Amino acid sequence: MIRKNPRGDLPTIHPSAFIDPTAIICGLVIVEENVFIGPYAVIRADEMDEHGNIDPMVIGAHSNIQDGVVIHSKSGASVTIGKRTSIAHRAIVHGPCTVGSGVFIGFNSVLFNCQIGDGCVVRYNAVVDGCQLPAIMFLLLSELAPIPI
Repeated sequence: MIRKNPRGDLPTIHPSAFIDPTAIICGLVIVEENVFIGPYAVIRADEMDEHGNIDPMVIGAHSNIQDGVVIHSKSGASVTIGKRTSIAHRAIVHGPCTVGSGVFIGFNSVLFNCQIGDGCVVRYNAVVDGCQLPAIMFLLLSELAPIPI
């Protein structure tokens, strides 16, 4: 379902993108070419800051947003998903967040207020909160610190 946010913004979706009919795309969302958005995914740019502003959420070209993924943002902050990035089933991306290009975010992982560099892998069930992962890092749930690869 494609719908306006309370401010009246509609998503911009490239004609080559596939969005499952059960997915919800709301507000100031930009979906670039050849993006796949799977069943029951929710991408909402509908929460404004105290001045009524909303930064866009951008889903980069050739990215894969799988079943049940939720992408949302606090107080209208931006969320950017890079090109050729895959976000696995039931993961949550809660902005402000920047996810680089060529990234894999594992099943059930949660990202909040973070920056994920290009080429990173965040394994399943991980929580990445308030930090920055440099490019080409591999993060496991059980590790205290990310490992460069």
